[in-house]
Amino acid sequence: MFKKLLLLALTSSLIIGCTNNINTMSINTNNNIKKESIAEKTNNNLIVRFNDNATNTQIQKITSTFNIKSFEMISDELKIAKLELSNNLEKKNIKQLFEKNSLVKYVENDQIINMSSDYKIYPSENTSFSTKSTVKPNDSFIGLQWNLSDIEVDKAWSITTGANNILVAVIDSGVDPTHPDLIDNLLPLIDVWDESGNDDIYENGDGINFAGKDGNGHGTHVAGIIGAMINNSKGVAGIAGNVKILPIKATNYMGDTSASVITASILKAIENKVKIINLSIGGPKSETTQSLVDVVNLAIQKNIVFVSASGNESNRESNKITDVAIPAAYPNVITVAASTKYDKVGNYSNGGAEIEVTAPGGGSKSYEGEKIYSTWPTYITYEGFRTGVRGPYAWLSGTSMSCAHVSGIAALILTVEPNLTVQQVRIRILSTVTDIEDKGFDNKTGYGKVNAYKALMSNNHDFIIE
Repeated sequence: MFKKLLLLALTSSLIIGCTNNINTMSINTNNNIKKESIAEKTNNNLIVRFNDNATNTQIQKITSTFNIKSFEMISDELKIAKLELSNNLEKKNIKQLFEKNSLVKYVENDQIINMSSDYKIYPSENTSFSTKSTVKPNDSFIGLQWNLSDIEVDKAWSITTGANNILVAVIDSGVDPTHPDLIDNLLPLIDVWDESGNDDIYENGDGINFAGKDGNGHGTHVAGIIGAMINNSKGVAGIAGNVKILPIKATNYMGDTSASVITASILKAIENKVKIINLSIGGPKSETTQSLVDVVNLAIQKNIVFVSASGNESNRESNKITDVAIPAAYPNVITVAASTKYDKVGNYSNGGAEIEVTAPGGGSKSYEGEKIYSTWPTYITYEGFRTGVRGPYAWLSGTSMSCAHVSGIAALILTVEPNLTVQQVRIRILSTVTDIEDKGFDNKTGYGKVNAYKALMSNNHDFIIE
């Protein structure tokens, strides 16, 4: 069975350059887009977790018995490995043998993860502090960032704008490593997609290799919401504009990936001792993998704040509400839904009892108000060729954008109080929300819309999360 996950951004319009002039390129959008089959790479894979007492010698002996095309130990700590077999029949036979082996905790199929068809781009259309009322940085497009004052980030900046010892992992489609509004806050990109033996070549004639950078645009947009440089007299301001972003590339240019790549990406974040993981990728909870559950739990056990988007598959105006995606639906993950400029849940935003908070995601319909403005690659991405638009800034909407707001707030909190536990950060965010829509907790907005300033000012750690 294939697993469908998606980059959780919904719609976008792009503004060209560093001006308010709107432009498009003269590009043939009927070019030959390479629809590389991730199924061809993933269909013959197995994910195996060996028992804790299994030695490397025993594991090597087991795997050498079979005709395994390649073997990769994804996690030494959890003893999770990815096996590539020659064909599907061989995979089925070997899976049955592993299931019977006493040294194997579980064996499961790797799963397909790809971008939803809803992801589209359109041409433009405690503690005591001494505080000021608001702070307005000198970034050129700060006036377009309605979302910041909406959750009182401008007031929170009178306390902190983040610090470079706070490391936030953005597991996504990569990042533009030379973007002028990000470059000073970026650590070197880790290309797990490439490390897993996958290429990222867009065949549009000559072929463009997006290895080592963002071939889509989604990851660059998310990174900018969290950590675009602040007070640099250009572009936009990130919520935590002085933190460090660790971009981990986990998809190709179309947003396609696999469960094993996402698992390996989370492990890379853990290995690099990040404080926060932002994962704006999700899919149906019915098709989760145990290995993904295990690595999310490991991250949280290691006191990493894990923030994830609820998903964009709903159409609330037609009474279609889709369940919360995974890994957002996992326990102890901060699960984020989307709100609009008018304090309504986004029409697209998924719902369920797992929703914990809401944050600005922007509108997908004209009546919902503006989208979210953030960084976009300075070069032409796949989405640029597909739609004829480019950055370096863009308007997008989706729970991906909402998720990034919460990661930014978590970074501000940990800047001021670096010794808080995961649960204390989570409680701080959940207990300082602004109630919107239905009174009290509800399956649309969770406990309410986040408030950056109140989260910094609070010292409440007694909030009960049911």
